[in-house]
Amino acid sequence: MVRGQLANQANKRCHLELINLIAPVFAVIATGYVFSWANVLGESTSEALVKFAVYVLLPAVMFYLIGQEKFENLLNVGFYLAYGGTMAVLLVALLLGCRHILGMQPAAATIAAFAAIASNTALVALPVLHTIFGPSGALPAVLANLVVAIVLLAFTVSLEGLAGKSSKKKTPIGRIVLNVLKTPIILSTLLGLLYSFTGLGFPQAVSGYLELLSQALAAVALFAIGFTTSIRTILKTGPLILGLSIAKLVVAPGLVLLAAHLVGLDPLWTIAATVSAAVPTAKNVFLLAQHYDQEPQLAAHTISATSILSFGTLILWLVLLHHLYPTAFQLQ
Repeated sequence: MVRGQLANQANKRCHLELINLIAPVFAVIATGYVFSWANVLGESTSEALVKFAVYVLLPAVMFYLIGQEKFENLLNVGFYLAYGGTMAVLLVALLLGCRHILGMQPAAATIAAFAAIASNTALVALPVLHTIFGPSGALPAVLANLVVAIVLLAFTVSLEGLAGKSSKKKTPIGRIVLNVLKTPIILSTLLGLLYSFTGLGFPQAVSGYLELLSQALAAVALFAIGFTTSIRTILKTGPLILGLSIAKLVVAPGLVLLAAHLVGLDPLWTIAATVSAAVPTAKNVFLLAQHYDQEPQLAAHTISATSILSFGTLILWLVLLHHLYPTAFQLQ
C-alpha cells in the first residue's frame, strides 16, 4: 500500500516536472496566436519576426553551437542513421505509395512525400529542445537541421526536374545547389563545422555576444510560429492532408524512436531525434513548391495542419519520452 502511494506520488512529480518544462514553450506559441487573432501587431509582424529569426538569430545559434563543439562530437553516426536513415526510407515509401497506390501525379507525389518528412527543425525543434535541455539539447537539433537541409536540397533538385519538363528555361543544378548553400542557416552551419574543425573555441566576448542572441531565439521563433498558424486553413484540408499529417507527426517520430533504440543512442540524443521528427513540416517546402509552381496549396495545407495538430501530438511524444527516459529531462 505504502509502495503504491509512493509510486503514485513519484509519477505525479514527474508529470508536474514535465508540465513545468513544456508549458512555457506552448504558452509562447499560444501568445503568438492570440496576438495574431486579435490583430494587435499587424500582418507584417509575422514576416519581420521570421526574417529576424532566419537572418540573425538562427545563423548565430547554429554557428555558436557547432563552432564551440569538438569536431568529433559532431560525427554521431548513430544519430544520422536513426534520424536521417529513417527519413530517407520513409520518403521513398511515401513517394512510391502516393505515386502508385494513390495514383498521384509526379509533382503532387513529390510534394506530399517531402511534406511528410521534412521537419521544421530550425524554428520549432531547436527552440523547444534548447528550452527544455539547454545547449546540450540544441546540438542534436542542429545536426537534425543538417539532415533536413540535405532533404530540402534533394527536394529542390526534384522540383527543378519536374518544372523543367514544362518549361524551356532550366536552372543549372550547380546554381541550385549554390543557392541552397548560400541560405543563412545552411551557410552558418557549414561555417560552424569549419570553425569547429580548427578547435580554436570562442573568446569570452564573442561567446557572450552569441549566447545573448541564442537566448532570444526561443521566444522569437515560438512566438512567430503561433503568429503564423491559421486554424481556418486546416479546416479546408481533406483526407490526404490528414494522412500526411499523421505520417509526419505520428509515424515518422515513432519510426525514429524505434531506430534510435536499435542503434543504441543515448537518452538525450534519442529524445532530440524523436522531437526533431515530431515537429511540423518545414515552411521551405511551401516556398519551393510555390517558386516552381508545383502543388503549392498541398504544401501550404500540410504545413498548417501539422502546425496545429503538433500542439497535441508533440506534448504526447514528450510525455512518452519523459516516461521512457525520466532522468534525461533533468540534464539542464
